[in-house]
Amino acid sequence: MSDLTILQSEIDALESRWYKLIFYAVKRTDNVEYLSKKFDIPYVNVNLVLSEKLKDLSKAKYPLYVEDILSDYFQQVNSEWFWLGNIEILFDKQLHINPVRLLENQSKRYKLIVSWPGVLEENKLIYAEPGHPEYFVCNEFEGRIVKS
Repeated sequence: MSDLTILQSEIDALESRWYKLIFYAVKRTDNVEYLSKKFDIPYVNVNLVLSEKLKDLSKAKYPLYVEDILSDYFQQVNSEWFWLGNIEILFDKQLHINPVRLLENQSKRYKLIVSWPGVLEENKLIYAEPGHPEYFVCNEFEGRIVKS
């Protein structure tokens, strides 16, 4: 089966799930916006959306507003589907959040495809390398994984 066929079948099956979340583990990120257009799903540059709003806040307030900023953005776009890319900001330790839990919470209200910027090993979502300040591992998560 092709990547597109696999992704389409996961999208079709999403309706029956509580967490409407797909982690798209990509090797190349340059085709993600193309895919979002192909599936007619609005693409969201999470780094841009959050950094534009967080810049006016003190760092101490970041954790209080991250989820609200994303929710507000989703409401303004007025879609039930979103393809999230450039999510690296979510791993910034100054935010004091668990990126996967944030995405799971949002996926209760919206259908999300998340371009995972890290790797998938032994059913673990991994971002960055051990020793890196933003190193993150999650082995318990809701949602489906599609590898490209």
